[in-house]
Amino acid sequence: MKIILVRHGEADSNIEGVPLTKKGLAEAKSVAKELSKYSFEKIYSSNLIRAKQTCEEFTKEYIEDERIREIYRVLIGGAVKEGTSKDREILDKKRADESFNELLKEDENALIFCHGNLIRYYINKVLKSKENLWKVMTINNCSISILEFKENILEIRNINLINHLPKEILEEISNSDKKEIYLP
Repeated sequence: MKIILVRHGEADSNIEGVPLTKKGLAEAKSVAKELSKYSFEKIYSSNLIRAKQTCEEFTKEYIEDERIREIYRVLIGGAVKEGTSKDREILDKKRADESFNELLKEDENALIFCHGNLIRYYINKVLKSKENLWKVMTINNCSISILEFKENILEIRNINLINHLPKEILEEISNSDKKEIYLP
């Protein structure tokens, strides 16, 4: 069984609801085309608009799951954001663990449209590491990461696949010191 994790496209945090930008929609179209090469039986999306818009470039038939919303960056070694409570950290960890454990019970391949911090969190669970993934692991917009569970072993197959993105976006990524935008 495979878990295919897709980070949403570039989003505009200056607009209420944080929808995809024009560039984000182009990224979403590219990842949708790439995903047609994969096999999965279930499709999930975070209930945040940027993840749903990315998913809907691929399909309108998906299960919306609020448990796969973005998580607080402290859980993966990020900085504390002023005004954020310890309760949020606890609740985010609980829902992320719950959704991860439920995915592992699936017998079928699952496609998940979600967020960069959640992908880092899931990957860190596989690694069983205490590493600070906030600074050392890039998860670009509309990247694909793949976990595989076979013979009772959970493995990381790929992290941050981006070759399907348009050439100009790939060039922008390779020329940029800041590889991604972190949303709250």
